[in-house]
Amino acid sequence: MKKIFTIFSMIMLCVALFSENSPTISRVIEYRPAPGQHINRLFPPPDMSDTPENALKFANEKLVGNAGIIGLGAFGGYVIVGFDHSIVNVKGEYDFKALGNAFQNSAEPGIVMVCQDLNKNGKPDENEPWYELAGSDYYHPETIKNYEITYYRPEPDGQKSAIRWTDNQENEGTIKHMGSQSTMYPLWISDNTLTFKGTKLRNTAYKDGMIKLPAFDWGYVDNHSNSEDIEKTGFKIDWAVDDKGNSVDLAYIDFIKIHTGQLQEAGWLGETSTEVKGIIDLHPDAVLSSVEPTNYHEATIFVSKGVLWVKEMEVTLINLYNIQGALVKQVQNTASVSMNDLPKGVYIVEITDDMNSKYFNKVTN
Repeated sequence: MKKIFTIFSMIMLCVALFSENSPTISRVIEYRPAPGQHINRLFPPPDMSDTPENALKFANEKLVGNAGIIGLGAFGGYVIVGFDHSIVNVKGEYDFKALGNAFQNSAEPGIVMVCQDLNKNGKPDENEPWYELAGSDYYHPETIKNYEITYYRPEPDGQKSAIRWTDNQENEGTIKHMGSQSTMYPLWISDNTLTFKGTKLRNTAYKDGMIKLPAFDWGYVDNHSNSEDIEKTGFKIDWAVDDKGNSVDLAYIDFIKIHTGQLQEAGWLGETSTEVKGIIDLHPDAVLSSVEPTNYHEATIFVSKGVLWVKEMEVTLINLYNIQGALVKQVQNTASVSMNDLPKGVYIVEITDDMNSKYFNKVTN
C-alpha cells in the first residue's frame, strides 16, 4: 500500500510540475542587429525602431511561436531566444531545427551559439559560457575565429551615407546604403559604435549571369530551404565547442544565439544578412533526469515514433503508469518500450537503474 501511495503521490507531483512543452521559441531575450538594408525599414518597421522596448517587442511578436521573420543585418548582428523548457541533448539525434528564409543560391548563413542557464534565473549571465555549434565550415582554413568588427553611426547630416566599419584584421570598409530608411544603423541603439565578435565564415557570393549565394553543407541558419532534409536544416547539441575549439558535452541548453556569419556585399542584393523565422525543438518532451544524492546519473528520456527511450543509463526495469496510477506496461533489462499500443496521453515512467535507484518522470505519446 505504501508503494502505491508513493507512486500516486509522484504522479500527482509530476502532473502538477510538468505541463506540455512548446517546441517553439517562448521569448526573445535580446535583439541587436548590425546595420543593414532592412534595419529601421522592415526589421523593425519605422514605428517600432524608436526605442529598445519597441524593437524587442517587435522581435517577440515575430519569433514567439515562430510567427514571423526578423533580420540580423550585416556580420555579427544577433538575436538571443529562450524556451519554456530546456532543450535536451538526445544523443545520436538532431535536437532542433532552425528556420530561415533561404532558397536555392540565396543563402545568408547564420552561426548558432548555445548556453545553459546554470543558475536558473531565466537569462544568460556573463559567467555562463556560450558554445558554438560547429557547422560544416568551422574547420575551413578561411574561417576566422574571434573575428571582431566595429560599425560607426553616420554623422547627423549624412544619415543615408554608407556605414563605415573597421575590424581586428586591420581591414576597413563600408556597408552600402540601400533602402528608403533614413539610416541603416539601428535607431533604437544609443551607442555611436556597434562592436560584434564571433566566428566569421568565408565569402561565397559569385556572379554567373545572376548573383548567387551558395549554401554551406550544414550547420547554419538561413542556409538551406526550410523544406530540406533535417541533415541540412537540423542542429545537434553534440556539435558544441568552446572558445578554443574543444568539444563540449552538454546534456541540455536553455538559450540559443544566432548571428550573421558573413561580411559580404552581393551587388544589387546588398549585404548578406541572416533572416530568422524560428526554432523547433525536435524532442520537446525529452526529459533530463537525475537521481540524487548518492547515485547520480543524468539520463535522457524521449518518445520517438511511439517508442520511449532511455539513454545514458543502465536500465534494469521500466514501469509505465497512467495518470490514475495504474501500471499499464513493464519491461526488464531494456532501455526502450513501445507505447504504440497505449492510448494517446500523459504517462509516468518509473525507471530502475543498475544501482537499484528509482526515479519518475512524465512522458507523452
